[in-house]
Amino acid sequence: MQKPIVPTLPIRQPKRKRIFAIRLTDRERAEIEALAKQLKLPDSFMARHFILEAVAYHRAVQRGERVEGGTDNQRTNFTTE
Repeated sequence: MQKPIVPTLPIRQPKRKRIFAIRLTDRERAEIEALAKQLKLPDSFMARHFILEAVAYHRAVQRGERVEGGTDNQRTNFTTE
């Protein structure tokens, strides 16, 4: 007797109504798209993931929690391209 085939449907995502537009260089967009393609995920999912991970990181730092992958006094250098 064979095991029944269980469909592997993707997890249903919440409906998103809000748009958050950002400007990227061609290189920045290409890097996100390349990683998304490698992981077989939508590029919008990757961009959303990175933004939310950064928010969570900075909230934890503000609360004084020890955060893996960075230092408590880490700063980001912003450049215009």
